[in-house]
Amino acid sequence: MSSKNQIVVQVLSEARIDASLDAKIRAYLIEIFPHWAPIFRRRRAWHDAVPVFTVLATDASDAVVGHVAVVERTIATEWNVRYEAASFQGVSVLPERRGRGLASRLLQTALDESRRRGFPFAILFCREPLVKFYERNGWKLPYDSMIMWRDRELPIHMQSDYPMYRELTRQKLPEGPLDVHNPFEYPPSFQK
Repeated sequence: MSSKNQIVVQVLSEARIDASLDAKIRAYLIEIFPHWAPIFRRRRAWHDAVPVFTVLATDASDAVVGHVAVVERTIATEWNVRYEAASFQGVSVLPERRGRGLASRLLQTALDESRRRGFPFAILFCREPLVKFYERNGWKLPYDSMIMWRDRELPIHMQSDYPMYRELTRQKLPEGPLDVHNPFEYPPSFQK
Protein backbone atom coordinates (compact mmCIF):
# COMPACT_ATOMS: atom_id res chain seq x y z
CA MET A 1 0.00 0.00 0.00
CA SER A 2 1.44 3.37 -0.94
CA SER A 3 1.70 6.08 1.71
CA LYS A 4 -0.80 8.13 -0.31
CA ASN A 5 -3.52 5.58 0.51
CA GLN A 6 -2.67 5.25 4.21
CA ILE A 7 -5.31 6.66 6.51
CA VAL A 8 -4.77 7.69 10.13
CA VAL A 9 -7.83 7.56 12.40
CA GLN A 10 -7.52 9.41 15.69
CA VAL A 11 -9.69 10.50 18.60
CA LEU A 12 -9.32 14.19 19.35
CA SER A 13 -10.58 15.98 22.44
CA GLU A 14 -11.72 19.56 21.97
CA ALA A 15 -8.50 20.72 23.65
CA ARG A 16 -6.50 19.18 20.79
CA ILE A 17 -8.46 20.98 18.06
CA ASP A 18 -6.87 24.39 17.54
CA ALA A 19 -8.26 27.16 15.31
CA SER A 20 -6.41 25.89 12.24
CA LEU A 21 -7.67 22.31 12.58
CA ASP A 22 -11.16 23.58 13.42
CA ALA A 23 -11.19 25.55 10.13
CA LYS A 24 -9.93 22.50 8.21
CA ILE A 25 -12.66 20.27 9.68
CA ARG A 26 -15.36 22.86 9.01
CA ALA A 27 -14.18 23.19 5.36
CA TYR A 28 -14.42 19.40 5.03
CA LEU A 29 -17.95 19.41 6.53
CA ILE A 30 -19.03 22.15 4.10
CA GLU A 31 -17.74 20.02 1.22
CA ILE A 32 -19.66 16.94 2.46
CA PHE A 33 -22.81 18.75 3.63
CA PRO A 34 -23.03 21.87 1.39
CA HIS A 35 -26.64 22.62 2.37
CA TRP A 36 -25.42 23.06 5.98
CA ALA A 37 -22.65 25.51 5.04
CA PRO A 38 -24.18 28.40 7.06
CA ILE A 39 -23.82 26.35 10.24
CA PHE A 40 -20.37 24.92 9.48
CA ARG A 41 -18.98 28.35 8.68
CA ARG A 42 -19.50 29.11 12.40
CA ARG A 43 -19.18 25.78 14.24
CA ARG A 44 -18.60 22.03 13.75
CA ALA A 45 -21.87 20.61 15.12
CA TRP A 46 -25.60 21.01 14.79
CA HIS A 47 -28.19 22.14 17.35
CA ASP A 48 -25.96 24.29 19.58
CA ALA A 49 -23.86 21.29 20.54
CA VAL A 50 -20.15 21.19 21.26
CA PRO A 51 -18.42 17.88 20.53
CA VAL A 52 -17.09 15.96 23.51
CA PHE A 53 -14.61 14.43 21.10
CA THR A 54 -14.11 14.03 17.36
CA VAL A 55 -12.90 11.00 15.43
CA LEU A 56 -10.96 12.20 12.44
CA ALA A 57 -9.49 10.33 9.47
CA THR A 58 -6.65 11.99 7.59
CA ASP A 59 -4.54 10.89 4.65
CA ALA A 60 -0.76 11.06 4.19
CA SER A 61 -1.00 14.74 3.20
CA ASP A 62 -2.94 15.45 6.43
CA ALA A 63 -6.16 16.18 4.51
CA VAL A 64 -9.41 15.30 6.30
CA VAL A 65 -11.05 12.31 4.59
CA GLY A 66 -13.50 11.14 7.29
CA HIS A 67 -15.23 12.46 10.38
CA VAL A 68 -17.49 11.68 13.34
CA ALA A 69 -18.30 14.27 16.03
CA VAL A 70 -19.66 12.97 19.32
CA VAL A 71 -21.76 15.28 21.47
CA GLU A 72 -23.35 14.56 24.82
CA ARG A 73 -27.12 14.27 24.91
CA THR A 74 -29.69 13.37 27.54
CA ILE A 75 -32.32 10.74 26.73
CA ALA A 76 -35.50 11.14 28.81
CA THR A 77 -38.23 8.52 29.06
CA GLU A 78 -41.92 9.28 29.42
CA TRP A 79 -41.42 8.59 33.17
CA ASN A 80 -38.68 11.26 33.27
CA VAL A 81 -35.88 8.74 33.79
CA ARG A 82 -32.73 10.13 32.21
CA TYR A 83 -29.65 8.62 30.63
CA GLU A 84 -26.57 10.13 29.08
CA ALA A 85 -25.98 9.25 25.45
CA ALA A 86 -23.15 9.77 22.99
CA SER A 87 -24.80 11.39 19.97
CA PHE A 88 -22.93 10.85 16.70
CA GLN A 89 -23.01 13.72 14.19
CA GLY A 90 -21.48 14.38 10.82
CA VAL A 91 -20.60 10.74 10.15
CA SER A 92 -18.96 10.99 6.76
CA VAL A 93 -16.20 9.94 4.38
CA LEU A 94 -15.06 11.73 1.23
CA PRO A 95 -16.81 10.19 -1.80
CA GLU A 96 -13.55 8.99 -3.36
CA ARG A 97 -12.65 7.14 -0.12
CA ARG A 98 -15.99 5.32 0.30
CA GLY A 99 -16.50 1.58 -0.09
CA ARG A 100 -13.26 0.62 1.69
CA GLY A 101 -14.52 0.24 5.27
CA LEU A 102 -13.41 3.66 6.51
CA ALA A 103 -16.88 4.70 7.75
CA SER A 104 -17.17 1.46 9.73
CA ARG A 105 -13.71 2.05 11.19
CA LEU A 106 -14.66 5.60 12.21
CA LEU A 107 -17.89 4.39 13.81
CA GLN A 108 -16.13 1.62 15.73
CA THR A 109 -13.48 4.02 17.00
CA ALA A 110 -16.19 6.46 18.16
CA LEU A 111 -18.15 3.62 19.83
CA ASP A 112 -15.03 2.36 21.62
CA GLU A 113 -14.22 5.86 22.90
CA SER A 114 -17.84 6.47 23.94
CA ARG A 115 -17.81 3.21 25.88
CA ARG A 116 -14.47 4.12 27.47
CA ARG A 117 -15.97 7.44 28.59
CA GLY A 118 -18.87 5.65 30.27
CA PHE A 119 -21.77 6.41 27.93
CA PRO A 120 -24.39 3.63 28.17
CA PHE A 121 -25.85 4.40 24.72
CA ALA A 122 -24.86 5.87 21.39
CA ILE A 123 -27.49 7.48 19.14
CA LEU A 124 -27.61 9.05 15.73
CA PHE A 125 -30.16 10.28 13.23
CA CYS A 126 -29.77 9.27 9.58
CA ARG A 127 -31.61 9.27 6.29
CA GLU A 128 -33.48 6.20 5.08
CA PRO A 129 -30.89 5.10 2.47
CA LEU A 130 -28.27 4.75 5.25
CA VAL A 131 -30.33 2.57 7.61
CA LYS A 132 -29.03 -0.71 6.12
CA PHE A 133 -25.41 0.47 6.38
CA TYR A 134 -25.85 1.29 10.07
CA GLU A 135 -27.69 -1.99 10.71
CA ARG A 136 -24.72 -3.87 9.19
CA ASN A 137 -22.60 -2.00 11.75
CA GLY A 138 -24.76 -3.15 14.68
CA TRP A 139 -27.06 -0.13 15.02
CA LYS A 140 -30.78 -0.62 15.64
CA LEU A 141 -33.95 1.32 14.99
CA PRO A 142 -35.85 2.00 18.23
CA TYR A 143 -39.24 0.33 18.70
CA ASP A 144 -40.81 3.66 19.64
CA SER A 145 -40.31 7.30 18.74
CA MET A 146 -37.11 9.21 19.49
CA ILE A 147 -37.52 12.97 19.12
CA MET A 148 -34.85 15.67 19.40
CA TRP A 149 -35.89 18.76 21.40
CA ARG A 150 -34.51 22.29 21.59
CA ASP A 151 -34.75 24.15 24.90
CA ARG A 152 -36.96 21.42 26.38
CA GLU A 153 -40.00 22.91 24.63
CA LEU A 154 -39.62 22.95 20.86
CA PRO A 155 -38.99 19.83 18.75
CA ILE A 156 -36.18 20.24 16.24
CA HIS A 157 -37.13 19.72 12.61
CA MET A 158 -34.81 16.91 11.58
CA GLN A 159 -33.85 16.28 7.98
CA SER A 160 -32.66 12.85 9.08
CA ASP A 161 -35.82 11.06 10.10
CA TYR A 162 -34.39 7.71 11.18
CA PRO A 163 -33.08 7.57 14.76
CA MET A 164 -30.78 4.66 15.54
CA TYR A 165 -29.00 3.46 18.66
CA ARG A 166 -26.32 1.17 20.06
CA GLU A 167 -26.18 -0.16 23.58
CA LEU A 168 -22.62 0.28 24.89
CA THR A 169 -23.06 -1.60 28.17
CA ARG A 170 -25.36 -4.37 29.38
CA GLN A 171 -28.00 -1.74 30.04
CA LYS A 172 -30.90 -1.99 27.57
CA LEU A 173 -32.35 1.05 25.85
CA PRO A 174 -35.50 2.03 27.76
CA GLU A 175 -38.83 1.03 26.23
CA GLY A 176 -41.35 3.62 25.09
CA PRO A 177 -40.98 7.03 23.48
CA LEU A 178 -37.65 8.79 24.09
CA ASP A 179 -36.92 12.50 24.09
CA VAL A 180 -33.40 13.63 23.22
CA HIS A 181 -32.11 16.90 24.67
CA ASN A 182 -28.92 18.81 25.19
CA PRO A 183 -27.55 17.70 28.56
CA PHE A 184 -29.43 19.18 31.47
CA GLU A 185 -29.19 19.10 35.21
CA TYR A 186 -30.94 16.82 37.68
CA PRO A 187 -33.61 17.73 38.57
CA PRO A 188 -34.39 19.83 35.49
CA SER A 189 -34.98 23.53 36.10
CA PHE A 190 -38.60 23.32 34.95
CA GLN A 191 -39.40 21.13 38.00
CA LYS A 192 -37.85 23.49 40.57
